[in-house]
Amino acid sequence: MRPYASLRGRREFALAMRRGFATATPSFTMFGYEPRDAAPGRSKIGFVVPRAVGGAVVRNRLRRRCRAIFDTADFGARPRWYVVQCRAEAANLPFGELKEQLLAAFARARVEGLRARPVRKAT
Repeated sequence: MRPYASLRGRREFALAMRRGFATATPSFTMFGYEPRDAAPGRSKIGFVVPRAVGGAVVRNRLRRRCRAIFDTADFGARPRWYVVQCRAEAANLPFGELKEQLLAAFARARVEGLRARPVRKAT
């Protein structure tokens, strides 16, 4: 069993991306969100891999590799929602570098979540 659950539906993805905090690496943008009414439980993660990354085989491989990295990650006690948005460069990275960048973004997202949430202007 994975230490996290999957984000389900457009609503959860949009909420995490709009109201959360963001951090970026050359190959990823990670959004983190702490829901107000989160019941104690597991954190949720969603992966966004656009068609610009490559064909279906490439996108699915990248998604599987990201899941494998998060299978060993420590999510802490407070459940949060995370969205990992992949860029085309991520598909060509060796696994070690992919893991390094993804965990660095994850660590920054966890630290940002402890600070006050940024106020975003409505557009």
